[in-house]
Amino acid sequence: MEPEQETFKVDGIKAMSLYPYEEGFRSQLYALKGAKDIELAPTFLYFQKSLLRALYLGYKIVPAPSYIGHDQARGFNHVVELFRPLGLEMLELLDKTSDHKQADSTIEERSKVKDVIVLKKKIDLSGKKILFVDDVFTTGATAKACLTLIASCHPKRLKALFLAKTAKPN
Repeated sequence: MEPEQETFKVDGIKAMSLYPYEEGFRSQLYALKGAKDIELAPTFLYFQKSLLRALYLGYKIVPAPSYIGHDQARGFNHVVELFRPLGLEMLELLDKTSDHKQADSTIEERSKVKDVIVLKKKIDLSGKKILFVDDVFTTGATAKACLTLIASCHPKRLKALFLAKTAKPN
């Protein structure tokens, strides 16, 4: 896995990815998620941890939701474990109400993810800096759905961080 930071915006919200979504990254992520190798989780942020802690000082993390059935089968929520090394407070505000697997979906089907992601409870985030995190940014459908819900809680500041991002189509 070769780090390659990219900054971009998701519906006007500043975002950053740390790796290109390429084979080396994909195989490591599969080992974590598919093979349930939780010991790999801290390796994804190992070299960037200090920089990210400084960049997001004072932020609270809101992880992308994972379907509860997957978390139970795996024994952990992979997004929570991937970003735990940052040592920032986690606010698990979002829920995924059904098994809507983005990787198996067409672009049109991916946009329907907004129908299965909900706030667990309405919470006032005014005065709080929030960092939304997820493992992979592909079409942006999940990120947009989550960021819209988080923004409805009125955080002082909202940013997004992704481990990997797919390459832009030519």
